[in-house]
Amino acid sequence: MIKKKTIIFILKALVSISLLTILILNIDWDTVANNLEKANLLFLATASLLNLAERFELTFKWNLLIRVRDIFISFGRLFIINAIGSFLGLFLPSSLGTDVVKGYYLVKNNSEKSVSISSVFVDRVVGMFSLLTFGVVSVFFAGDLIAKFNLKLIIVALFILAATFFYLFQKDWTTKILTKFSPRKTKLKEIFDNLLKLHGSILEYKKHPKTLLFAFLVTLLVQVTRVFTYYAISLSFGIHIPIVYFFLFIPLIMLVMMIPISVGGLGVREGAFVAFFSLVGMSVSDAVMISFMNSFLDILNTLILGGGGYLFYKSPTKEQIISEKNLAKTNE
Repeated sequence: MIKKKTIIFILKALVSISLLTILILNIDWDTVANNLEKANLLFLATASLLNLAERFELTFKWNLLIRVRDIFISFGRLFIINAIGSFLGLFLPSSLGTDVVKGYYLVKNNSEKSVSISSVFVDRVVGMFSLLTFGVVSVFFAGDLIAKFNLKLIIVALFILAATFFYLFQKDWTTKILTKFSPRKTKLKEIFDNLLKLHGSILEYKKHPKTLLFAFLVTLLVQVTRVFTYYAISLSFGIHIPIVYFFLFIPLIMLVMMIPISVGGLGVREGAFVAFFSLVGMSVSDAVMISFMNSFLDILNTLILGGGGYLFYKSPTKEQIISEKNLAKTNE
């Protein structure tokens, strides 16, 4: 009997394939070939470096979150762990798989399991809030330009829902509610106990509001870097759309990609790119080409950094852990 997860994955794959097929059939391949032939390599190199900068920013944010919980790992090792997470995430059906890999490798660095997982969870939540904040600002500034998509209420509702969920989850009395409904069965009780331990670990971040704020600001910088990456790719193909539209549309495209109807957002990203940028005169061919090139550069960097890290990464010895911890504390 086919498992439910397998059926869901097949349906998501069909959505991605269908959307990509429709887009590919509407592409002017002569225009694509001409743009690729005349592509400005300097701008493409700039886009690749911006993609790399985004990874450094994400690692820096994660480093902030683990240091306040007394996890001290060298920035280089943390960068590699992040890259490995992205690499293995290429082969996993959900973006959450990346978080699982990151948590696993962090635990292998002699870090407490609940603290490691909570840092990944909070990292994800902070990223979500920054994207939603960016999206809310974008949707209001875009105004009538995107009125036909009816996104305003959806994005604001998502922001309120996420804020409410996190508010409830970080309250002390939530622990009492979770404890009250704790099951008696051994296996379920073990899972529930781990959830309570994770919740307690997340509550620790309430003691570090400045760190959370700083992490939030760093994630906003990540969103800005991502916008400039797409803009650099656009310039490389001689497509001159005002950068203000990239600031308006890219956050919204990232939010649309979060809808779990495709494999890794494949097809949905390209479709959203076409839908939004066609409003300001960009052709289907140009929109799909920019989106694909960004994915290509991202995957290329992921394969080089994450693939290399996965092949050559070695778990640190106790002596290395102590040495890196002392060095990290000294540089703090």
